[in-house]
Amino acid sequence: MTTFPISLTTAPLEPSTTAVALIGELDLYTVARIEAELTRLARQTECELLLDLADVTFCDSSGVALFLRMHRRCVAAGVRLRLCHIQRLPARVIRALGVDRAVPCSFA
Repeated sequence: MTTFPISLTTAPLEPSTTAVALIGELDLYTVARIEAELTRLARQTECELLLDLADVTFCDSSGVALFLRMHRRCVAAGVRLRLCHIQRLPARVIRALGVDRAVPCSFA
C-alpha cells in the first residue's frame, strides 16, 4: 500500500486567527501524523482556526472524523473552526457526510 504524504504550514492571518494550509491526502495514516499539531494550534489560537484545503486532493472518512474531532476541540477551547477552499473530491465526502452542516465550509 502506498501512503501519500501530508504536510501543513501555518501562518497568522490576523492577531486572533491562525491559518493552516493542508497539502496532500487525508486518510487513516496521514490524519494520525497531523492531528496532534492541529490540536496544539487550536489550543493556541485566540478566535479562529482556518483550515485551507485548497491542496488536499483526497479525503476519506478518517479526514472527516478529524474535522469533527477538531470542531469539538475548538468549541471546547472557545475557538471557531472553518474549512475553506475545499476542492471537488474532498467536497463530495464532506457534503455527503454532512460536515458542512456542523462546521462552516467554503468550497472552491
